[in-house]
Amino acid sequence: MNELEGIGVLVALFALRCIAPLALTMAFAYLMNRLVDRWRAEDELLLQKEAITGPEPEPASNLKLPVVTVPCWILRNCEETKQEDCPAKKQSGVPCWLVRLTHEGQLPKSCPTCPIYARGEEIPVPVIA
Repeated sequence: MNELEGIGVLVALFALRCIAPLALTMAFAYLMNRLVDRWRAEDELLLQKEAITGPEPEPASNLKLPVVTVPCWILRNCEETKQEDCPAKKQSGVPCWLVRLTHEGQLPKSCPTCPIYARGEEIPVPVIA
């Protein structure tokens, strides 16, 4: 091997060792910058869309309904004598339909149409006919 071939081999190995990784790094950085520019453009379009139409509403499953704290004996206008024996009045922190289900083993016929029952968790239970 002569001197010219030896210098050519050294230059090729130098290029393989230093220039190739540098070129790959530069190409990767260029592609990453293009990706970041694309994300910024998408964000700007989204902000423009929100400025025109307003923010998108939350899905209905994430909406929190206000809690009505009116006891059932007031809502149903129960008599005083009936209120004294009512298990729902004795456990005021628990929904009335759940207390009646626990004590009686079944829901009364009027519970499925009641607003207190409608906002609670629906549990498949037998209804008194």
